Amino acid sequence: MTPRTNLLRLAVCCLATALLAGAAAADPAHADEPGAVQKKAAAQAAPSRAPEAPPAEEAAPDAAALAERVQALEKENIVLREDLGKTRLDARTRLGELEDREAEARARMQEKIDALRAELEAEREKQAKRNRNFWIAAGVLAIGIIAAAD
Repeated sequence: MTPRTNLLRLAVCCLATALLAGAAAADPAHADEPGAVQKKAAAQAAPSRAPEAPPAEEAAPDAAALAERVQALEKENIVLREDLGKTRLDARTRLGELEDREAEARARMQEKIDALRAELEAEREKQAKRNRNFWIAAGVLAIGIIAAAD
């Protein structure tokens, strides 16, 4: 996996966690008083009278609360989008810096390789010159020995 993939997965996980935490904190089922679930179950198990229609006054606050909740969620969405944008920008910046460092490291490594190759080539040329001089000296010595023996 590349660092870019890891950072993208991390950003998506953070976004999902933030959305789930926001949804859990704003969930009206968790905002009820303790024992509300038991009271509701008891009321359903023993219906004593027909349910009454809620008055019109109660519907208005629910709509206002719903509108307020929608606005809060929209604001949270905007904040999360900004955070995601900043995270993406930071990730791109870090990735660019890592790529630059990697390119510099590769350039240094290539320079070292080139220097070692040049040194190796110089050593080979030096050894070849020694070998030539040795064989020339051996040839001259052999010709000298042959000329002296006659």
